[in-house]
Amino acid sequence: MIESIRGSVEKTADSIIHIRTGPIVVRILAPGYFFKSVSAGQDVDIPVYLHLQLEGNRIVPLLVGFPEVRDREFFEKFISVSGVGVKAAVKALEKPPDRIASAIASEDYDYLTTLPGIGKKRARQIVAGLQEQMEKIYGSVSSGRTASVAGGEAKAVLRQLGVPVTEADKLIETACSELGEEAGTSDIVKRAMKIRSRQ
Repeated sequence: MIESIRGSVEKTADSIIHIRTGPIVVRILAPGYFFKSVSAGQDVDIPVYLHLQLEGNRIVPLLVGFPEVRDREFFEKFISVSGVGVKAAVKALEKPPDRIASAIASEDYDYLTTLPGIGKKRARQIVAGLQEQMEKIYGSVSSGRTASVAGGEAKAVLRQLGVPVTEADKLIETACSELGEEAGTSDIVKRAMKIRSRQ
């Protein structure tokens, strides 16, 4: 099984990231929240999920890429829900998995139905199948929901600004502890960048 792909991004188009690794260029399908943070010329090391898709008489390999291993773990749980296929899941993940995990844990059907391709019936199936599993992957996402949601969105912004994942986690944790649970996304981002500038 292919665990990850390391190389340089040659181009991005239509949710596909083209990565050159040695003499080979690999096409990787990326969920919207991740695709938006990748640009040509960037060096990446992307955890991937390999899916073999049957198209007529052919078996076509499909690689789906993620910024972190735990995002791939979330994706594997997400597609385990009846009726949620690989391509449908990629399309639905327009927001970071930790934000979606928070919505699943807190039974936030209104939010889940804003995801592309997810209607009320599918949202209920997702919550029924995954609610108990979300804390095992993302911690206590059901508690402190406001902070969790804003923190997840702030993390996505920091990653787009080029802040490494591990550093972003620490900055957000510190910012949230200083600002309190009611802090919004923009406030967390501003405080995190201010903390970073002092280091």
